[in-house]
Amino acid sequence: MTRRSSEVRTHYSELINALQAEGDHDAARRCARLAVEQGVWRHPAQRPVHYVPSIPPRPVHDPAAFWFTAHLEENFAAMRAELDRVTDPARQGFLPVEERLLGAGRWEQVTFYEAGQRFDDACSRFPVTAAVIEAIPEASYAGSGVVTLSWLYPGTHIVPHCGGTNTRLRAHLGLKVPEGPVLRVGEERLHWEEGRCLVFDDSFEHEVRHEGTEPRVVLLMDVTHPELDDSLRDAILADRASFADRVVGFMNKQGISRIEINQDAVRLYADPNTTSLIHRHLREVGASSVELKEGRLCYD
Repeated sequence: MTRRSSEVRTHYSELINALQAEGDHDAARRCARLAVEQGVWRHPAQRPVHYVPSIPPRPVHDPAAFWFTAHLEENFAAMRAELDRVTDPARQGFLPVEERLLGAGRWEQVTFYEAGQRFDDACSRFPVTAAVIEAIPEASYAGSGVVTLSWLYPGTHIVPHCGGTNTRLRAHLGLKVPEGPVLRVGEERLHWEEGRCLVFDDSFEHEVRHEGTEPRVVLLMDVTHPELDDSLRDAILADRASFADRVVGFMNKQGISRIEINQDAVRLYADPNTTSLIHRHLREVGASSVELKEGRLCYD
């Protein structure tokens, strides 16, 4: 198989996503098949930017093959009892998930770990759940992904998307599972069950539709793919960026020098280069402000 760079994979991924966003799903599928023919990926439904071609492409895995699924299921009742005390998710630290994945509805989460970093506020709010998570080192302090409580409201559609790497698998433990929500991974349709785990490869295209009437809540955790070479796993863990480094990278990329939060309002301050660019553009169009509304610039 020809090895392609992450830059090539990024361009293919962006093109496929753009075609899907325009509703041309046939063209997106043809583009994905072409990418496989060109050696970008091994499966048209598995399109991560960070890709290890030696890992076999399999969208859904047997939960019994992982020791920690039994541990999670044994502790389901205690975690469910802790979750049942939540009457107002926002007051218990649940925050909106990035909107670009939302086709409709509302999706919130509490993050316990990300790339091995522990978030103390979440762990203090849910100490029982935190203790269960901390007993799984490959997901918590030695993990390269996230561990969250994922709260999905009725009427929500998480649009088709692929995770960023095939070096991890994602596990879900159903905590509150009403009728209605369905997870599609590749061509497979999965249904959550309370007290039971699902394990899948989120680098495959997947989406969620919740057509029920009550919220669905799962414990979500990423673990290293069992077929990843040990030396590569160690290199990935050693290369984990700290939370502070990721914030620095985000602010630099977006041209932001300062961020302030006042209750629900967020104020962003541009860095000098971005400030100069904005001043020049507004002078050229003879405006003092600009706002983006429904994809169009509105000047004042």
